[in-house]
Amino acid sequence: MISIIAAIAENNAIGLKGKLLYWLPADLKRFKGLTTGHTIIMGRKTFESLPKGAL
Repeated sequence: MISIIAAIAENNAIGLKGKLLYWLPADLKRFKGLTTGHTIIMGRKTFESLPKGAL
């Protein structure tokens, strides 16, 4: 099974200049809970934007 998790603004934007459109700690915590222990596919720039040791 493949699942997609995305945060999309009303104008269909998903980010701007390598940054999230908004910073919601509860949202990031839920994302971590849903993805921990699973294979994640992401783009190079997303990977490079992660804090060192995030994966």
